[in-house]
Amino acid sequence: MGWMGPVVDDQEHEGWVVPLFADGAQGAGTTSARGVLIVRRPDDGPCDGDRVRLAYRDGCTAEGIWQDGTVIGGDGIMPGNAGGQVHCEVIEEADQWRPDAEVVGWVAGCTCGWRGTPWTRVPPRLADPAARRLAVAGPWAELEAADENRVRQEWRQHIAGWQALEDVKEAATRQAAAARALDEAVRAALAAGASWADIGQVTGMTGRSATERWSARD
Repeated sequence: MGWMGPVVDDQEHEGWVVPLFADGAQGAGTTSARGVLIVRRPDDGPCDGDRVRLAYRDGCTAEGIWQDGTVIGGDGIMPGNAGGQVHCEVIEEADQWRPDAEVVGWVAGCTCGWRGTPWTRVPPRLADPAARRLAVAGPWAELEAADENRVRQEWRQHIAGWQALEDVKEAATRQAAAARALDEAVRAALAAGASWADIGQVTGMTGRSATERWSARD
């Protein structure tokens, strides 16, 4: 992940450049020497390396590691499609990695589930940002700063309305805090012997206006 946005109705809007693969898989925005970390979708079945729990009709359960359609556990290999099995639950997902070279494009993504319009990966000689064709140097899949910013701008447009409301909310909070601080300062000044004329002068109003504004609050 990388770009922090507003929180709306307890939903964070954090954006990142999502690597895309030819089979529809998407990257999580994390890369390493192992390649690109893949985002697991809710409807994905068990993947190699996952720890799973098998439940059988007789009430028995067994746990193990999913590998090539079978479950390897303490009792050896258990077929993942055993006739008595009624449920297979993934209880711990294994990280899935793919080589950078398999990335075919990128798209702006947000933790709310939104995705922008894809950008296609091309060789450097065919790069044309205006046509949504981007290239990277070498075998890696990380975009150059200028291209990442192009993708980021689409995410900014996605959150623009929420961000504007968040800015209004923060400004209103600051204004309310400043108003409370001013009220307290006026009370302290009066207690120290200042007149309403003095208060009006330093707050940019007449003494009468200052009296009308603050005397009723004391």
